[in-house]
Amino acid sequence: AIANATITVRNIETGAERTVTSDESGVYRIPLLPLGSYRVTVESANFKKLIREGITLTTGQTATVDLNLEPGGVTETVTVTSDAPVADPGKIDVGRVMTTREVENLPLISRNPYNYALLQANVTGRPNAEFGVPRINANGYARRTNYQLDGNSNTQADRPGIRLMPISETFVSEVQLVTNGFSAEFGNTPGLIMNAVTPSGTNGIHGSASYRFRRTPFYARPFQYSSPTDLPTNNVDNLTFAVGGPIIKDRWHYYGGYEYIKRDLAVEPTRLVTITASQQAQLIAAGVPSSAFVAAIPVSQKANFYIFRTDAQLNEANRLTGRFNYFDNNSPNNIGGGLNTLQRSIDFIDKSYSLGLQLASTLSNQIFNEFRFQYAKRDSRNLPNANSGAGPSISITGIAQFGSPENANTILPLETTTQFQDNLTWTRGDHAVKFGGGLNRIGDERVSGVFARYTFSSIANYLLAKNGTNPRSYTTYIEAFGDPEIKYKSTFYNFFAQDDWKVTRKLKFNYGLRYDLYDVPDANPSAPFSFSQNFKIDKNNFAPRLGIVYGLRDGNRPTVIRASAGFYYDTPPLDMYLRALQNSGSPKFFNFSFNGNNNIPTNTPSANAPAFPTTLGALPAGSVLPVQSIDTIAPDFDTLYAIHTNFQLEQALTDNLSFTVGYIHSGGRHIPVYRNINRINPTGTLADGRPVFSNTNNATTRFDPRFNNILVVESVGTSKYDAATFQLSKRFSKGYQFSVNYTLSKATDDAPEQNLVATQVGNSVSSDPTNRALDRGPSLADQRHTFIMSFVGRPQFNFESKALRYIFNNNQFGIITTANSGERFNIVSTADLNLDGISGSDRPVGFTRNSGKTPKQFNVDLRYSRFVNFNERFKLEVFGEFVNLFNINSVFQFNNLAVQTDPLTGNLVGTLPDFRTRSIPTSLDSRQFQLGFKFIF
Repeated sequence: AIANATITVRNIETGAERTVTSDESGVYRIPLLPLGSYRVTVESANFKKLIREGITLTTGQTATVDLNLEPGGVTETVTVTSDAPVADPGKIDVGRVMTTREVENLPLISRNPYNYALLQANVTGRPNAEFGVPRINANGYARRTNYQLDGNSNTQADRPGIRLMPISETFVSEVQLVTNGFSAEFGNTPGLIMNAVTPSGTNGIHGSASYRFRRTPFYARPFQYSSPTDLPTNNVDNLTFAVGGPIIKDRWHYYGGYEYIKRDLAVEPTRLVTITASQQAQLIAAGVPSSAFVAAIPVSQKANFYIFRTDAQLNEANRLTGRFNYFDNNSPNNIGGGLNTLQRSIDFIDKSYSLGLQLASTLSNQIFNEFRFQYAKRDSRNLPNANSGAGPSISITGIAQFGSPENANTILPLETTTQFQDNLTWTRGDHAVKFGGGLNRIGDERVSGVFARYTFSSIANYLLAKNGTNPRSYTTYIEAFGDPEIKYKSTFYNFFAQDDWKVTRKLKFNYGLRYDLYDVPDANPSAPFSFSQNFKIDKNNFAPRLGIVYGLRDGNRPTVIRASAGFYYDTPPLDMYLRALQNSGSPKFFNFSFNGNNNIPTNTPSANAPAFPTTLGALPAGSVLPVQSIDTIAPDFDTLYAIHTNFQLEQALTDNLSFTVGYIHSGGRHIPVYRNINRINPTGTLADGRPVFSNTNNATTRFDPRFNNILVVESVGTSKYDAATFQLSKRFSKGYQFSVNYTLSKATDDAPEQNLVATQVGNSVSSDPTNRALDRGPSLADQRHTFIMSFVGRPQFNFESKALRYIFNNNQFGIITTANSGERFNIVSTADLNLDGISGSDRPVGFTRNSGKTPKQFNVDLRYSRFVNFNERFKLEVFGEFVNLFNINSVFQFNNLAVQTDPLTGNLVGTLPDFRTRSIPTSLDSRQFQLGFKFIF
């Protein structure tokens, strides 16, 4: 150990320099360095000057770089080229950083970098084919992901699993993926942290321009189509441009980027229309325009991405980074297929932007500060278009839906976030103490759809109403009344303190405490039910963390042991509070239903039931609201948290190759679960003892007879997750890099959750309000086996023949391979077995929750590139990309999960059907090919 040595680090790309002095123990720390490649220079009296090159810093990395000086004169220089050890003795968390090489060269036809989250061990799910969110599960928790952009929040606050703003691969430099063991500085999820890092400019002017395209003949017939005829158009045109460089060399740099994409989405499985040809013919004869009927809804997407970033070294002590991102998307006809006609079409308009600032300051040789600010906004709306029908919405049960769309002129959501964060680091001896705090102010606005819907049981009854023979031949008429707009605000606070303690050269502790305070929306003090008059703010969210890393063996093939444990809190889904405010029992916006006569002479329509196609506009005088069902939140509701523990052993096999084996355990507490508390005094039981309630509403059958159902969300769910992970990782050397991982896991819980994005949970509530153990079963996130491989290779051959060198060199391959167990689903009864008024939530007797499982999933994506080098500065890349190269049909969802049961006993009638054949399942994409050209300078 050499005290008082002068250590200077210089960023090779930007010229930025920092100088520090080692302490009396020879220890040095240089926090808050920008990403990139570095040269380290060490000088000390009576020792030769040391220059170490080839050190690369990635996002979130604590690089341990030992500097060994040789005795001699200061005029003598020793130069060493090597990176930090591949088995990093400074790393504690479970995760990886995807490098720029991977981000730019792995196959990504979707153009959605969030799909890269699925390349991390301990993560299950499936990708998204466009700019929506992938279905991500981590640590056994469905959809719990903390999306970040340059360390700032990019997570939509209403439901778990939604990013606030889409991002373009064009403005992503690295992707940091962390699932477990992160320090007290980070929180707001028991699952995955995904941090996308934007590029910065350098001292050289560098950039690229590209064009990608896909045409209908480039893809295989989608699996849900039974005939090769009438396949939907599937064209894509994609342009990108990016450039970065210096404004003042070594001091001030810029980066700008743009991406435009126009693509057809009718090929997606959910867009297929299932109305039969004979039914179409009858409806056309009934007056529905023939143009309303298509084989698949012609959804398309036209999106623009913009980024501008600047990095300025204001002076020796302060570096300022500013970034502005903008995104807009116009998606015409953005509806699902099924029974929909084109008349139900709406345009989805989505705009978002983010302004981020970071000031990194060196206050002294030992004190460093980082301040971050962000203002971000997302505004997404559904608007009617030229295809939208007029008049009331019309639904003919099991046949077709046409007329006016029911979700036009809605806002979902308009969300703003204003974020401040300040972190201070103090280094002293073997300790690096860091503490900080911040807040995230969230504003949310929603506008629900105002609609009027006539439902008919047959085309014949529709014709009777249309021609005036029986204007009330419908089964029901529903119209929305009142004020559809709602606004609310929340503030999320965080505070933390942690110490990174280098106990010895081989042993390091990281311990700390995090505190989160989630100031949820204000309740309605005049709500008729007491639970909805005040929402609890949980003030007990203390999260201790402890991590240990030990270098078991030094040398060229180090062995590193890591272990960590801690509490990890989740942000409360604000959709719970939205529902409690909207459905409080004194609704300002509600649906009112009128019965028709269904063309049955003995049926009497409801009072004030309109004659088809009349819409009311206001609730008729004398109409009495039916007994309301309400959503509310338990007065003792607490924040979900997880207790994580993990153990990892990493062995360096070569200078650039390592193998890691690990074990992860997570126990979830306070998972939100909805329970119907209003049904009391059962009138009977099913065969497994579940209570059966009365449909009569009175003081004997209802806890509060003012209401029908009272769905209260309680923080009572628990979960258990155990996983073994195996990872083989090679960083780039000798022309290639790869990451291979396999996860064997088991996830169980007793929490039938709602408010999750993109799941089939439906109206999931506790099966038995008096026995929560009945819901213990596999989690929605339970996928036992997950295998993932990513590879980027650009081999170089030194043939004597110039022709052979030309043929075999300048080729590059990017590969992603996945093999997973099937996804879980819940088998439910067609009947409301317990008569609690909630359909689609009761399981047949003898069936465990989420006992269904889809088939196994396999996929190989490939990107091949050929480079044409004009000179050292300019080159052209010609590339082709495949999704699902071998065209394997990987089913991830069955669309009819209800089975026939005995309404008295709850037992299954007959045998369990084959879910693969009873309806058209939903699969991952069939094979698709994309061709592109990229000019690089």
